[in-house]
Amino acid sequence: MRFSSHVPLGGLLLIAAVTVVGCDSEAPEQGFAVPKTLCGVSVPTHALARLLPESGERLTVERRGSLDDGSALCGVKVDDATVLQVSGERIDAGDSARHILRSRLAVQEQKSAEGNSIAYADHAAVSLIKCTGAHVQEDVSTLVKVLKPARPNESSMKELIQGYTASLKKQQVCKRAS
Repeated sequence: MRFSSHVPLGGLLLIAAVTVVGCDSEAPEQGFAVPKTLCGVSVPTHALARLLPESGERLTVERRGSLDDGSALCGVKVDDATVLQVSGERIDAGDSARHILRSRLAVQEQKSAEGNSIAYADHAAVSLIKCTGAHVQEDVSTLVKVLKPARPNESSMKELIQGYTASLKKQQVCKRAS
């Protein structure tokens, strides 16, 4: 075996040792199960998983309120830190997703989807479901917000809010429970 005169044998052994240690070390991993629903609404779990922290042992979801009563809030905690919030509320018809995202969370740089009924950025998103009809003049607004140590990710946020909104529409959320 012949080695270049530019790299001594000891240097090659050191590089090999660092490479082995680098491959052998454990990366942080999610020790918790990613929920399939938030606030009783199905979500795309692969998109949600990419937004949640890379590591943690225990995930809990706390839910307060109901859209039938006007508003609902779900907080997702990993270990003891709140990392994601989903809120839904019935609002007067006529607002826009972009305006809500800008006014509630001061998100200036945002993108739109679904004919402007969704506005999103890497750490937050808003969707609107229009519930106008003969006796109803309201919309249902959903806001999703990622908090540290969760991971902002624009494409995952878009996928999460689109999936959540599609699932919510299937629940016929415009019809209040009697």
